[in-house]
Amino acid sequence: MTWGFPARSRFRLRDLLRTAWLGVSSRPQRTALAALGVALGIASLTALTGAAASNQVQLLADLDRMGANLAIVTPAQGPGEASMPLPETAPEMVRRVDGVADVGVFETAPEDVAVYRTDVVPETESNGIRVAVARPEVFRAIEARLAAGRWFDDASRALPVVVLGRTAADRLGGVRPGDRVWIGGEWYGVIGVLESAGLAAEIDASAILGDRWVRDRFDGPDIGDISAMYVRAEPGRVGRITDALAAAASPGSPYVSVSALTELADARSAADDSLSTLGVVLAGIALLVGAVGIANTMVVTVLERRGEIGLRRSLGARPSHVAAQFLAEAAALALIGGVAGLVLGIGAAAVLALVSGQPLVVPVGVVVAGPGVAVIVGAVAGLYPALRAARLSPTLALRAV
Repeated sequence: MTWGFPARSRFRLRDLLRTAWLGVSSRPQRTALAALGVALGIASLTALTGAAASNQVQLLADLDRMGANLAIVTPAQGPGEASMPLPETAPEMVRRVDGVADVGVFETAPEDVAVYRTDVVPETESNGIRVAVARPEVFRAIEARLAAGRWFDDASRALPVVVLGRTAADRLGGVRPGDRVWIGGEWYGVIGVLESAGLAAEIDASAILGDRWVRDRFDGPDIGDISAMYVRAEPGRVGRITDALAAAASPGSPYVSVSALTELADARSAADDSLSTLGVVLAGIALLVGAVGIANTMVVTVLERRGEIGLRRSLGARPSHVAAQFLAEAAALALIGGVAGLVLGIGAAAVLALVSGQPLVVPVGVVVAGPGVAVIVGAVAGLYPALRAARLSPTLALRAV
C-alpha cells in the first residue's frame, strides 16, 4: 500500500465555467425568470440614477442661469466719491483666474439717453428702461437666451441697432426684431429680444447697444470705460473665485467691488448634495431588490437539484466544487440580467428625459460598472445557497430524489 498526500483537485476553471453554464442553459425558463429579476433591479438602478442625474443637471443649470455661478465686478468709489475705473486689462486678467469660465463686459453708458417707442412720446415717460453698452461676449457670460432675433456680432456692434431685454420689450409695447425704437434722439433698429435673465433684473429692463457704436457716436470722459464685468464661474466654484477677482481685476487697488448671489449659490450647493444623496439611495434600493431576487432563485434551485448534488458528491465532487458551481451559476444569472437591465434602464431614462424635456444624463460609472456590480451582487446573494448546497450529505440528497 502506498501512502501519500491526496491528489489535487482537477476541477479547473474551464470545467467550472462549463458546468455553471450547463446549469444555466439547461433550464431556460428558470434562467429567464431569474435573469428578469436581476434585469429589473439593474434597469431600476440605471433608470432611477439617470432620472436623478438628469433632474440634477437641469436644476443646477437653471440655478446657474439665474446667477448661482455669477459674480459681478464693478469699480468702487475712491477718494472724493468718484468711481475708480477698472484697467482695460481687467477682463483678460480675470479670465486667467482658475475656475473662471467666461467674462462679459458692460461699458459705461452715455448719460441722459432715454428709450422710447416713437419720437412723439414725452421725454418724462421713460418707462424705467435703462441703456446698457455690451461687448459681444456678454451673451455667453450671462448665459442669455434669445426670445427672438439675434445678438451682436463684430459687424452689428458698430451699427445703430439695439437688443432689448424681455421687460424692456414689453414696456415698449411688445417690440419685435425688425421694429424701430427712439433712443437719444435717433432711430435704432431692433435686432433681438432676450428671454428673461432670471435674477439679473437690470438686464431685463435694458436696451443694450453695441460697444463700438457708442464709442464712435457719443462723447464723454467715461465712454469706453468698464462699468461692470459679469464673471461666470465653473459649476460650483463661484465661492472659491470671489476672493481672487478683485486682485486680478485691478492688482494693488482697493477700489474694486465684487458681489455674488451667495444665498443662491448656497441653495445650489445644497441641491447638488441632496440630489447626489438621493441617487445613491435609489441605487442601493435597486441593488437590494436584485440581490433578494437572486438569493431566492438560488435557494429554490438548490432544493430542486438535491438529487444532482447528491450524485455529484457520490461521484467524488468535493463540497468546494459544489459551492463554486452554484456561485458561478448565480454570477452568470446576474451577468445576463445585468446586461439586459442596463439596456432597459438606459432606454427608460431616455424616455423619461424626452418626456420631461431634460437632457439625458446617465452616469458613466453606472454604464461601466452596472454589469460588474450585478455579478458581485449575484455572487454575494448566491453565497448562502452555494454553502447550503455544499453541506448537503450525498446519502440524504440521493434519498430525497
